[in-house]
This record gives sequence, structure tokens and C-alpha cells, in this order.
Amino acid sequence: MKEVTKSQFVDYLSSLRGDVADDQVLAQLDARGITGTHRRRKSAKKASATRTSSGSSNVGVSKDLEVGSESTTDNEDPVASLRRETPGPFQQFLIIVLRRLVQWWRMNRQRGIFLAALALGAVILAVLDRYVVLDTPKWDAMAFLNLHTTVALLICIFCLQIFGSDQPVFWRESASGISVFATFQARILVNSVDLVVQTFLFTAIYYLIRQPGMPFWKYIIPFWCTTYAASGWGYLISTVVPPKHGPFIASLVMFIVCGLLGNPTTLQNFLTGGPMEFGVDIVSITRWSVQMSFIAADKALKPVPEGYKDKALYGMYQSVYEKHGWGWGIGGEWEAAIALMAMGTVLRWGSFLGLKFTNRDKQV
Repeated sequence: MKEVTKSQFVDYLSSLRGDVADDQVLAQLDARGITGTHRRRKSAKKASATRTSSGSSNVGVSKDLEVGSESTTDNEDPVASLRRETPGPFQQFLIIVLRRLVQWWRMNRQRGIFLAALALGAVILAVLDRYVVLDTPKWDAMAFLNLHTTVALLICIFCLQIFGSDQPVFWRESASGISVFATFQARILVNSVDLVVQTFLFTAIYYLIRQPGMPFWKYIIPFWCTTYAASGWGYLISTVVPPKHGPFIASLVMFIVCGLLGNPTTLQNFLTGGPMEFGVDIVSITRWSVQMSFIAADKALKPVPEGYKDKALYGMYQSVYEKHGWGWGIGGEWEAAIALMAMGTVLRWGSFLGLKFTNRDKQV
């Protein structure tokens, strides 16, 4: 078994000190004022003498370092060798997508818990509407309001972790030259798989139990539009709000923009023209999503309400959802779909700006 004495180890370190001090690249960078050290380097002869005195045990190492120094000296531009070439935004996008797919697969347990919560919510709401509250009509806008608010809340909370779970990692990568736009698009693209699956699962379970009496593809479109807008709120909150406050703020925002501003019993008080109606139109999700579901159900079921209560409700819903629009002449369903798509797109651009320009001082 070979042993090294303390004096031999110290001599070896001393020999390395001479080689580092005589590094030609650092000497040229110091001379040009790039590194900022501005320290005098020992002469090559003195370094050679130091390496000779260290013993024969480190002769091979010294020769290797000398060869490296000579090859570096032959470089015409030593600074060029220190420059790092980063891929373009599209190449970064592909790399980040692959990385996110690996991370996505590793989150199956968390995804399963969330899907179970969605399925349980769909079962509870469907059982209530069909078997508990027996007089709930299939065209009832309040039932659609409860469904869309539940989907919006769960989707918004789920999307908080897309940009809020690993902020320190993103800050370091952004400071190292990673494309913020490529990161943003890659994460949203991979997360869209979860959004489609979650929305389909929730809607399909409710549809099978409730049996709303209309084609499934028409029934699910308002839910997908709700998901698109609610996920935009989740992305925006996660990029401008600290992660520890995200769930509380997301719940509060969804309660206001869905449960409060989109309630059909109070919506007729907002749709009176002017700034109030404009504000509700641009921020409320259920103001448009419930309109899509009610108009689709009205066309498919062609209901004839019986009793004073049902007639009054049906007349109010028609007044709110079929007589208040933008006057484009394309129908209330198309207007609502365009409004929700525009809302989700604007929120995503706001999320990108928040991701790019907030917390810039925390990059190191």
C-alpha cells in the first residue's frame, strides 16, 4: 500500500501553485483588464525550478500542465475559448419540453390524487342534481354555475404549481441565459395534457350520472372553454404572487369572477351597459360559460317549463343569456366561446410578462 507523507503532499500542492500562476490565458486576460485580478505572475523559469524541487512523483503532472499552457498560448484569441454558445429559443423549447415530460411522468402520484378529487366532485354534484334535488331542471343555469365554478377553482389551483413550485431554479436558469419565452411555452404545452384529461374526466362522470339529454361533444365545449380561461388565471397568479399565498388568492379570485359576478340571479343587475357590464364581460368566466351551456341545453331540450317558479326562472335565464350580447350576429354560444378564448389568451400573455419581469432582483 503506497503512502504519501505530509511534506510530499505539500510539495505537490506547491508545484500546482506554480502552474496556475503561470497560466498564459489568465495572464493575457489580466493584461487586457478582463479578469480584474491584475496580479504579477511568476516567471516560467521560477515555476520550472519549483516543479523540479517537488520531486519525481509529480513530474508527469507538471509536464501535462506545461503542455496545456503551451497549447493555450498558441490560441490567437483566448477569450473566444471561454465563451459559451447557448441554443436558440426553438432548440431550448424542445429541450425543456423533453425535461418537462420526464418531470410530468414522475408526478403520477400527485396527478392521481388530483384526478380523484375531480372525480369525487363530479359524482357529488351529479348525485345532488339528479337524486337529491329532484326538481332541478336539466336546463337550470344555477346547476351549470356550480359545475363551472368547481372546474374553474380546481383547475386554477392546479395550475399554480406550473410556475410557482420551482422559482429559485428558474431564476438561476434565467440568469444563465435560458429563454423565458421557451420555458413559458414548454411548461404550458406539457400542462395542457393534464388540463384536457382533467376536464374530460370531470365532465364525463357528471354526464354519465346526470344524463343531461344532449350530445356529449356539445356538452363538454363550455367546460373546455372554462378550463382555458381558469388556467390563465392560475398561470397569472403563480407568476406575480408568492407561492405560499397562491391557493388563497386563487380561491378568492375564482369565487369573485365565477360565483359572484357570474351568478344569473345577480347578473341581470350588471348587464345594464356602461363600465359595470364591460368589467363583468372581461373578467367573469361563468358570465360566458354558463351562457354557452344554457343556450346549448335550450336548443337541444326545447323545454316547456311548468309552474310559476320554473317559468319565472326560464324567462329570467333567457333574458340574461339570450338577449344580452355584443350584437355580432353570430349567436350567443359563439360570442361566449370567443370571449373565453380571448380572456385565456390575454391572461397567458400577462403571465408571460409576470414571469419575465417580476423577481428579477433574485437572480444570482
